[in-house]
Amino acid sequence: MPHHSNTISVIKLKCPKCHQGDLFLNKNTYQYKGFFDMPNNCSKCNQDFLIEPGFYYGAMYSSYAITIIINVTVFLILGLFLEYNIGLFLTIDLFVLLITMPYVFKVSRAIWLAIMVKYDPKAILKYEQKT
Repeated sequence: MPHHSNTISVIKLKCPKCHQGDLFLNKNTYQYKGFFDMPNNCSKCNQDFLIEPGFYYGAMYSSYAITIIINVTVFLILGLFLEYNIGLFLTIDLFVLLITMPYVFKVSRAIWLAIMVKYDPKAILKYEQKT
């Protein structure tokens, strides 16, 4: 199996250990039902996704950083292409944040988990040998 970048596994919402198992049960980011649901373990390598109570509170830091990047991007685009207006900025920024919020939530959890769990190219093989 070729080595995959952690960035790609985060964007695709895959397990950071094996880069193949899904992090969320509901693969549709914009479907409300089951939006927050994650499996307890990776289906491919059995990596524990519920490491400890409150583990994903740390994902707020990555969510905050991503939100700042989105805000700055909207600000720069408005400043470059339109005459800056605070009302227009707030309206467009709110709209963009509402549209991106579900994906940002999931990516933030994926980033936090990828920071804590390192990639193991033999993770699936090790798990299959144990069972």
